[in-house]
Amino acid sequence: MPTARRSAAFDPLSPDLDLDALVQQTPNFEYVTRISCDMIETQGLDTFEKLVLLHVLIGGKPLVIEGFHKRLDEWTFTSAWLQDNHGKKYENARNLSKQTNMTVSIGHYLSNMNKLTNQWNRHNYRDRDRQRLYLKDIDCPEVWHDKLREVVPPSIFYLNDSTGDVGGPGAVDEPNPHAPGLRKSRGVARAGDLMSCLPPAMRAENLMCYIGHEGTYTPAHREMCASLGQNLMVETSGTLDPDGKPTKPGSSIWFMTESKDRHLVSEYWLSTLGHDIEVEAHFAQINAWKSAPFTTYIVEQKLGDFILIPPLAPHQVWNRGTRTMKVAWNRTTVETLELALDEALPRARMVGRDEQYKNKAMIYFALGRYSELLRHVDRQKGSVSDHQHTLDLKYSPKIRQLQKDFRRLFSLYTRLLLAEVLPHNPRDDKKIQYLPFDGNITCSFCRCNIFNRFLTCTTCIIPLENGEEDTYDICLECYAMGRSCKCISGYKWVEQFKWQELTDKHERWRQQIVAFEGGLTDKSALPLHMEQQYMRKKSLAAVCQEQLRLRPWTDPKKPPTEPKLRKDADESLVNADGTVTVKKRKPQVIEKGHIKNHVSNYPEPAWKLSACKCGRAYSYGNLFRAFDTMPLTVMEDPDWQCPHCLRICSCGKCRKVAGMKPFEPTGTVLGYDTRRVADPRSTESLVDFKQSNFEWVKKAGDDSEDSRRLSRRFDEAEAAKSQGAALDDDHYVNEGENTIITNGHDENESPTVQTCQDDIPIDPLLGGLPSNGTQTVRPNPAFDDSLQDGENQEPPHLFVAPSAVMLDQRHLGGGFTTDENGIVFQYPDPTDPDPTVPQYAPPQVEQRSQPAKGSDQSKKRKRSDTRDQVQTDMLDPNQANEQYHKAQVKRTLADARRSDRYIIAEAAMSGKSLSVKLGVDKNKLAQILNQTPAQTTRPIKTNVILQSDYPSPSSKVNPLNNPLKRARIERDDEFSTRKNKRRKSEKEGEDLTKKSSKFMAISSGSEAEEDMNGDDGGYAQDRVPKPRQLPAYLARKNDVGDHEIPRELTSEPRPSRRKSTLVESAVRPHHSSKESEEPVVALAEANRRAKLRALHWNNIDSPEDESEPESLPEEPTGSTKKTPASKPLNVPRLQNGTSSVPPKVKASVTPGSVPVSIFSKGRKIRVASSKGSEKPHMTNGKTARHSLGV
Repeated sequence: MPTARRSAAFDPLSPDLDLDALVQQTPNFEYVTRISCDMIETQGLDTFEKLVLLHVLIGGKPLVIEGFHKRLDEWTFTSAWLQDNHGKKYENARNLSKQTNMTVSIGHYLSNMNKLTNQWNRHNYRDRDRQRLYLKDIDCPEVWHDKLREVVPPSIFYLNDSTGDVGGPGAVDEPNPHAPGLRKSRGVARAGDLMSCLPPAMRAENLMCYIGHEGTYTPAHREMCASLGQNLMVETSGTLDPDGKPTKPGSSIWFMTESKDRHLVSEYWLSTLGHDIEVEAHFAQINAWKSAPFTTYIVEQKLGDFILIPPLAPHQVWNRGTRTMKVAWNRTTVETLELALDEALPRARMVGRDEQYKNKAMIYFALGRYSELLRHVDRQKGSVSDHQHTLDLKYSPKIRQLQKDFRRLFSLYTRLLLAEVLPHNPRDDKKIQYLPFDGNITCSFCRCNIFNRFLTCTTCIIPLENGEEDTYDICLECYAMGRSCKCISGYKWVEQFKWQELTDKHERWRQQIVAFEGGLTDKSALPLHMEQQYMRKKSLAAVCQEQLRLRPWTDPKKPPTEPKLRKDADESLVNADGTVTVKKRKPQVIEKGHIKNHVSNYPEPAWKLSACKCGRAYSYGNLFRAFDTMPLTVMEDPDWQCPHCLRICSCGKCRKVAGMKPFEPTGTVLGYDTRRVADPRSTESLVDFKQSNFEWVKKAGDDSEDSRRLSRRFDEAEAAKSQGAALDDDHYVNEGENTIITNGHDENESPTVQTCQDDIPIDPLLGGLPSNGTQTVRPNPAFDDSLQDGENQEPPHLFVAPSAVMLDQRHLGGGFTTDENGIVFQYPDPTDPDPTVPQYAPPQVEQRSQPAKGSDQSKKRKRSDTRDQVQTDMLDPNQANEQYHKAQVKRTLADARRSDRYIIAEAAMSGKSLSVKLGVDKNKLAQILNQTPAQTTRPIKTNVILQSDYPSPSSKVNPLNNPLKRARIERDDEFSTRKNKRRKSEKEGEDLTKKSSKFMAISSGSEAEEDMNGDDGGYAQDRVPKPRQLPAYLARKNDVGDHEIPRELTSEPRPSRRKSTLVESAVRPHHSSKESEEPVVALAEANRRAKLRALHWNNIDSPEDESEPESLPEEPTGSTKKTPASKPLNVPRLQNGTSSVPPKVKASVTPGSVPVSIFSKGRKIRVASSKGSEKPHMTNGKTARHSLGV
């Protein structure tokens, strides 16, 4: 099982890492070749394009072009410009510590980068809870795109559609966008980026920006779809930021490999580190790179460094300093398309990696574009009378290279059509559904883009809310692998191009190739029907059509049937008297449609097995894990022979057969659970790709560190490197000697031009290389038997990393251990629900001191005699490694025993699982379940520095930009708008306007803070409070006509707006003195207005039938005096139809008393009849007289 395999842990880089000393002291570390951008103009673009082709694309090695910061706009490519122009744009920042996304604005992230950087030091850089926020894969600003177009060479820029020269062969007159008149266009040539051949709506937007701080990283990965990666550092932090605050210089450390080592790197990742590099989830430790059997190229990318990344070459990046800002994009060429169809797409399909580049569609549209350019050249040849111009068109190197690329694209297009050819059947052709191509159809399982034909399920259809349907579409490659929905069969064919249209274009393009090649030759392309006849295997579409007939349809709505238990041995029964009776196993009865599996000797459904002519049948899972055979390889071969017939079967029975050579797996298969990325309706019916092949590797005896699998990959890489980087005459136009440009380390040094035999540039910084310019990497002696004996053999690689010797084993708890190379490993916890989340390594001691620069020890050490030898005379190296590993395991188990984790750790290391049932009393269990969990306060996370500033839907105020303040808020019940039931007081004269206080969080900069603080922004102790200003809408209303309404609110308490179920009589209080009459009348009238708003006059005894008047009539014309609340109300009508508005209101109030509302203490109020009679009304011992008149 994959969970039982150990895997390397995450070990971050120290902020104090000395990169120069690390490269000098590590034998397999080398700096990347560098050239100056000034040399491009000196030597010309043609020479530079040839250098990129030879060194990066064909040679497969990385290249650095330095000095672009001198040409970049110093005002545009800055963090200040980005913050001013795009600071409010929200992006998803990746929290690498938690593997989650956080939505933040660019300005908020840039403002806190100094804090995110200063949290790291040499003592805490391994803390797992600290934030590592990486703003990656964000859209590049258009201004930056336009500025970079002026600086970067056109042939390697984003979406370049032509590498021709201005006014070159095939150029035409076109309108000049910058001035009136016409100008010469670029000559006919191939595109620098084939993505430009796609329609604009189908192109992948891959011009991205990456902004990171100290401790952020990109795990080891390959560029998507085998494309050519390009990365330019446009801005880094210095010692001071624009505000004068100290910062740390920014740079990025790259660990890179070459393309020809890609299979060796992948196998090293799988077998030694326990990770799949296709998943892109592991950042390798320095000790892992030191122990690798391949060369690691190191780059410290600084400001202005432009890195070209070879296709399919694994690499990883670590950011240093306060700020690094990079712009990256990818290019697709004919070379990368071939690698994509052969390697990148099949590998991405296994792990469900999304394909965004539409490689197959790119082939189709690129052929259409190139075909039109070549026809344009033919038309110019026929229309131009100038003989010299005709010769230029015929022998132009760029046009000839375009023809060769056209031929290579045509070969890829032929492969696509041959894979989708169906056996001719007119009835089946009518059943194929036609869906116009838009480039958006992807496989529901592997998420790869589908070019033409695919299968769709007619049952598993989910209706969406917008009226559309979510169908389950599966590509032909996945269906041949046994991937599908729960239905398994019953699919319908769909095509996005008419088949006749595709075949007609194939024939037209073939004739065009024959024309510019000068006629039919032995190497000429054949028609499609002849290519099909020469095929000795079934097409992919034919395999899928055959599997549709073999696989049964399953109803996804029914529960799955449980498989029958296997009975591989006789049963032993214990009788009552203690005797044992052996019950013989009944012979297996093979059901209809089942065949016995040769490996397991157990009957399985016939459609899950592949039967040979000899009568033996193998399951597709056994063929995949034990014999490295994909299901499609077996299905497409009509004359397939089983491993037993090939004499390579490795099952238990066949190992005893004479003459049998058991097959050894050539690679490691970790297994990957695609349920995390695939459609939830998906299933795997033929092969469980989550399973690994470790059991078969152990049976082959190849489970050691220096395995034969690694040795085999090492030999393949060395064979590929020995071929050199030469231009093939069938694919490239080679014009004489290749001139390569290089420059020295010193910027004042004059650049030199060197001519290399193998067309590979030499970096003078590296030194010590052979004179032919090629670097020879010595093989690992453990992988080469010829170096084990002999006089001139090199001593074995016995360098022990300092961390392996000095690492404190007491910190290796929780399944962590180290090997002899100092690589920290972890055994995954079986109880961990997500074992793929990267873990962190335990603390590690600081490395040994480095020798001073300039000394003899600081120079590059060779493997021969510059390090101490380890005495291994007593034990064989394999035995010593085995004993060392056993000691590590024993020590880890001892630590686990002390921490009560022995069972889990031992089960994880041995690959076993154990289920333990504990008996608990039912009453005790019920008591435990009924217990209320104790509410514990969550600990405050002190390591959280940056939080999302994305505004929540319920709050308009941003809590990050407006920090909260704790303010005291007083509440007065008389001013409250709540329906508050106050206690009835028996004490006469009690003040009912008592205030309650509480503390409330107020955002700074809000209106509440302005009202609280006033103009000075705080509380002034000696300041006299000013009257509160009127709201804006009341002020505007005052300006319209209410001139007597004051512009400032009175300092008297406002009346309560509480709703009441009592009927309020319209009473205007009467004062004995004119001086005290106005405030009392104003308060009484305000109370009257507020109460009548909330009362329903028609039904006195129904408090639940309350409503508020909708409108207020105007003041009668007879009124001459207006008070702040003297506007009459729209009082409801009484039950007898008369109006309830009183013409005159009188009240008796003691002069000088506190103006308290008469409705605040009374229980009942009896209203006089409409005839004007008066009745006394008792209110807590006080008498009030009411009068109503019509």
